[in-house]
Amino acid sequence: MPRNEKLKLLREYATASTIKRLGEERLAEQSGSVSAWSAPIWNIGRLNLNGRLYTEELAKRLVAENKATLAYDSHRHEWGEAYLAAVAVVRNPHIEGEQLWVDIFFVDKGYSDKLQAIHEAGVPIGVSSVGYGETDKDGVVNATTYELVRYLDFVTSPANETYAGPENETVNVKKEESASGREPGGMPSESTGELSQEEQMRLIKILRQVEALD
Repeated sequence: MPRNEKLKLLREYATASTIKRLGEERLAEQSGSVSAWSAPIWNIGRLNLNGRLYTEELAKRLVAENKATLAYDSHRHEWGEAYLAAVAVVRNPHIEGEQLWVDIFFVDKGYSDKLQAIHEAGVPIGVSSVGYGETDKDGVVNATTYELVRYLDFVTSPANETYAGPENETVNVKKEESASGREPGGMPSESTGELSQEEQMRLIKILRQVEALD
């Protein structure tokens, strides 16, 4: 079925606030996996720095559909070399508190080892979901028409206010990457801590202008 042309590409650059390493027994759930993790990709019911809000209704819909998607190293290979860039299989969406979480099963050992080292060093790991959707005037994503492409790709400068810091540590950072991230024309932002409402609105305006160029 062709995609509804009214739907716009939505990328949510998030920082998984508490990424978790899962036990070795979980590897049996995904053939060929070398490590298993769990991380949040969306804050539910809260406007993010892209000026969009993902509802509990949409989160529950994704949980019910329970799709599995690939995860790439960045969005750079989105239109080509897809399997070469794939580093993990992502599945099992579930709601924890006010966030939508997913389980990540790495199939690329080298990439898994690298992220493990980064994680142990306390460096935040960014993730970015990809989907097609439409929003109302208040930025609420339509729960009925949203089409998931991938739960996440790994990026260095995320956006949904959710960073992947060491387990049991909450990184309270509001950080945003433009819709192009590290892609041509992208201009990654720096960590700014808590943003004032005025700063958030300024960032939202800039991001919407950048997204209009895609």
